[in-house]
Amino acid sequence: MSLRRVLALPAPAAARQLIGCLLVRRLRGRTLRARIVEAEAYLGFDDPAAHVYRGRTPRTAPLFGPPGTLYVYFVYGMHHCLNIAVDGPGRPGCVLIRAAEPLPGSGLGPRALRGPGRLCRVLEIDTRLSGRHVFEPGAPLRLAAGRRPRRVAVSRRIGIRLASARLLRFYEPASSAVSAPPRLV
Repeated sequence: MSLRRVLALPAPAAARQLIGCLLVRRLRGRTLRARIVEAEAYLGFDDPAAHVYRGRTPRTAPLFGPPGTLYVYFVYGMHHCLNIAVDGPGRPGCVLIRAAEPLPGSGLGPRALRGPGRLCRVLEIDTRLSGRHVFEPGAPLRLAAGRRPRRVAVSRRIGIRLASARLLRFYEPASSAVSAPPRLV
């Protein structure tokens, strides 16, 4: 399935399919590649944990763009978090990228991109990328096809209180880059 089709899926299916895909970051003349190993789905208006649950705001406007639009926000006054808009028109679902494994040649350690804040800090992803698209020509952050894992595990999302029992966290259990052990229901 093409990445454009993956991003047009509802958030849970898109999050599962993004495990194994590559983040490709152009940064100061270098290209860093990392394989996504952990992601969480947010269901838009039907999800009390989603930023758009109470409606559209200037900050969440990228989530109403076409699938593949980046939504980057600043949390706790110290971390950025990378989300990719998914689903279809008028359905602002998104996938939070929680962790990735740097590919050989990146110069990064195997756990350098473990956790959403660390991933954004190391790859220098901040709110200036919010609203950009992963398929735009010359994009500073792109998605590419990667190696699918043997298995994708599912658990509760991490660090939220509302709708916390929903099984919307997808991860590769064999990866040491996964940000936290599974949360049991």
